[in-house]
Amino acid sequence: MKNFTLKQLHYFITVVETESIAEASRRLHIAQPSISIAIKNLEYTFDQQLLIRHHAQGVSLTPSGRRFYDKARELLRLSHEFEQNTLAASEHISGQISVGSFASVAPLYLPKLIAGFKKEYPNINIQLYDGEQHEMMIGLHRGQFDLAFLYDLELDNSICKEALNAPHKPYALLHENHPLALQTSVSLKELSQLPMILLDVIPSRNYFLNIFSEKGLQPNIAYTSPSIEMVRCMVGQEQGFSVLVTRPSTNVTYDGEKLACVEISDEMDSSKLIMAYLKVSQPTEPARLFMDFCKEYDLNSKHDKPLSLLTV
Repeated sequence: MKNFTLKQLHYFITVVETESIAEASRRLHIAQPSISIAIKNLEYTFDQQLLIRHHAQGVSLTPSGRRFYDKARELLRLSHEFEQNTLAASEHISGQISVGSFASVAPLYLPKLIAGFKKEYPNINIQLYDGEQHEMMIGLHRGQFDLAFLYDLELDNSICKEALNAPHKPYALLHENHPLALQTSVSLKELSQLPMILLDVIPSRNYFLNIFSEKGLQPNIAYTSPSIEMVRCMVGQEQGFSVLVTRPSTNVTYDGEKLACVEISDEMDSSKLIMAYLKVSQPTEPARLFMDFCKEYDLNSKHDKPLSLLTV
C-alpha cells in the first residue's frame, strides 16, 4: 500500500464537510486540481471510491467514504492532540487552540481572556471564531474547535461542560428615563405590558420567551434582532425594553443613548455560560491551560485579573 498524508486527509474532510471541491478550495486557499489529486490518491491508496462527483452539484459520500471519513476525522484529532500535547510539554510551552464562542458573549469576554492568557503563555496561539450556538456545536463535532463558550441551554449530552464565573441572571434593559428604570427591581408582569425588543438568536430567543410563558405571560414583541447592540440601540431610542443576560461594561449605546439595567424580581432559571468540549475528545494540554485560566477569571468583576490575583 502506498503512503498517504495527513494533509490529504485534511483536504478530504474539508471537501466532505463543504460538500464541494470548489468550496473546499476557497476555504483552504488551495487550487481545486490539488485537492482533486489528493482525493484520487487516497482512493487509489485504499482501493475504494470515497466520493461520488455530481456535475455542477458538488459531491457526496459513498458508504465506504462515510466509514473512511469517520476514521479520518479520528486520526486527525489524535494527530492534533499528539502535536499540541508534545509542544506543551516542551521547555517553552507552545501550541495552538481553536476557540468558538456564542456571538453575543464573544466581544465582552473573549478578548480580555485571551489577552490575559497570552501574558502568561505568549507562545500559545489562539484562533477565535464566533457565531450562533448551533454553529459552535457543529464546529465542535467536526473538530474545528478545541472548545466553545456557550450558554448551557438546549445542549445535548455529547459534550462536557465546565462553568465560568460570569453573570447568569437575566435583567431588564430600559432607557434611563423610563419610569421603571427608577425602581430597584421590576416584575415580568410589569414588563409584559410594554413593547419588547427581543434578542432573536437561538437559544437566547427561546430562553427569554420561556421566562415569560412559565409565568403565564405573553410579551408584546415590537422588534427583533440577532444583534445585541441593535437591541440595545432600539431600547436607547425608547422603542421598548429588552431582557438580556450579557452585561456590557458601559450603559451607553453605539449612538450615545444611556440605558439602565434593572433587576427582575421573579424567580427563574438562570442562563449559565460554560466552556464545552466533546466527551470523546479530551482537551489538549494548551486547551486545558486556557480553560483553567478562564475558570479562575472573575468575569463579574471590573478588574481584568484572575480571581487568584485579586485582593480580598
